[in-house]
Amino acid sequence: MNIGIFTNIYVPGVSGVITSIENYRKELEKQGHKVFIFAAKYPGYQDKEPNIFRFKSIDLRYKISYPLPVISSPRLSRTIKKLELDIIHSQHFFICGQIAWYYAKKFNIPLIFTHHTRYDLSTDYVPILPKEISKSLAQILCAFYADSCDAVIAPTEDVKNLLLKYKVKTPIVVIPSGIDLKKFSEKNSKIIREKYNIEEDKILLLTVSRLGPEKNISFLLKSFKKISSKYPNIYFIVVGDGPSKKILENQSAKLGLKERIIFTGEISRQKMPLYYAAADIFLFSSLSDVQPTVITEAMASGLPVVAVKANGAKDIIINKENGILTLYNIDDFSQTVVKLINNPNLRKKISGKAKKTVNNYAIEKSTKKLIALYEKTKNRKQRRNKNEPQIFGGVSNFTQRFVYLPHRKRWSIKKYF
Repeated sequence: MNIGIFTNIYVPGVSGVITSIENYRKELEKQGHKVFIFAAKYPGYQDKEPNIFRFKSIDLRYKISYPLPVISSPRLSRTIKKLELDIIHSQHFFICGQIAWYYAKKFNIPLIFTHHTRYDLSTDYVPILPKEISKSLAQILCAFYADSCDAVIAPTEDVKNLLLKYKVKTPIVVIPSGIDLKKFSEKNSKIIREKYNIEEDKILLLTVSRLGPEKNISFLLKSFKKISSKYPNIYFIVVGDGPSKKILENQSAKLGLKERIIFTGEISRQKMPLYYAAADIFLFSSLSDVQPTVITEAMASGLPVVAVKANGAKDIIINKENGILTLYNIDDFSQTVVKLINNPNLRKKISGKAKKTVNNYAIEKSTKKLIALYEKTKNRKQRRNKNEPQIFGGVSNFTQRFVYLPHRKRWSIKKYF
């Protein structure tokens, strides 16, 4: 098959969504399929892989860590027609997602959408509207977009239930984002510890995240303050970058933890197994992630995970079996970590079960399910009535994109405003 993936974010950026896209791309190509990526251009970056098409972009990395794609030239229409795509796979409902929607309708190509993110919990990036309005609008537009697609992928059952709560009628299939398990067999714990002068007998905590307000890293810093009061020689590595990095570094200093908390900045995917290998316990507190790839990577590396009980984490972790879930409470979280530090046998037990759990997240298994969905959606699209209304050529306007959805006439913008 010829598969077109449209995404707002892509390499050289680092995120769970980008990791998911790259894992699928490599596995799909390994199985003989052609994958074409359509993404924003990163200033100064040259692609090493073929079949990547870049949109012009506005560099907003100071604000959201990624450049913002803008609609490209009309030549894109000729390019997509020439590629003879069998499937268009959208990773977001806005910007590149709208471009994907337009060309899927124009050329009658099956459109699949993966709901990666709780957009309603990421409204800090839309300061021009009150938070509650931004949240409701995100829910409405996301559901609106999902119902204009031919199939929707939910990484977890919780996300599927969320979309059903939004009253999405398009078929929803649960496919966990897969990881390459072989990459996380790294056992050398010394490289990173030596880099940051952390002795082997010291406990090292780790989190990996984009440093944005929705990721809730401030919660971990406050928790670490309580943990370090019992273990003055404990260390905490925070891997990642983002608009909140300076704020979090300042918070670390005010808490008196500047010497114990290490902010690494952005780390390449190739080096990440070394960081997991160096740590003793993985911490996670995001309330917005729908299927945190970093949790499955940590589990594949044999790390016991302590996470706030929230959508995403609780879909992966069975409490006190392959990880530990806590209340969204600093005392409960920090006390749980302390108990785990004090019990090496429990850490070992959880580590063993975590490694068994992640076999369900092997990229080979997830890709097999993805290909089956592609084939089923493609065949269903071919059987659909050939007389279904199509939109006109040219660049569609906001009304065409968000209101005129011919095969879902039940939608009405008046329903929401």
